[in-house]
Amino acid sequence: MRTYKRIPIPDALYKLTKVYLKKHGIKADDYVFQNAKGGAYCKSTFRYNMLKYCELNNIQNGGYVFKSHDYRHTIATYFYDTGVSLQSIRDYLGHDYEEMTEQYIDYMPKKIEKASEEYFSRHSLAACMKRGEKTDG
Repeated sequence: MRTYKRIPIPDALYKLTKVYLKKHGIKADDYVFQNAKGGAYCKSTFRYNMLKYCELNNIQNGGYVFKSHDYRHTIATYFYDTGVSLQSIRDYLGHDYEEMTEQYIDYMPKKIEKASEEYFSRHSLAACMKRGEKTDG
């Protein structure tokens, strides 16, 4: 069963998509990226073609195999890092629960580690003594 989801895209991508849909005769209820029979484009076919075109264009991946799903992690992390609320990211990704969205945000532990480092570098015993603040103990 198909589920419908609406996500915002840049105007330039919208215009390119309109041209693509018209050129290929794709209707509103059709899949945008179709297999030869008009069905859903298989992810293994997408991956095969992605790797083929990368190779043809001499794009090196350093041993990493790109997966289209990685985009969701990248965009979720970017949104989080730029201050977008977890609820908004959840809605954008179409998740029912924020716990699922948190799994998509790759740098959350790094942000916590960075915040911890910043806090303790400012509030350590040595930092307090350097500033001449009183310490307990």
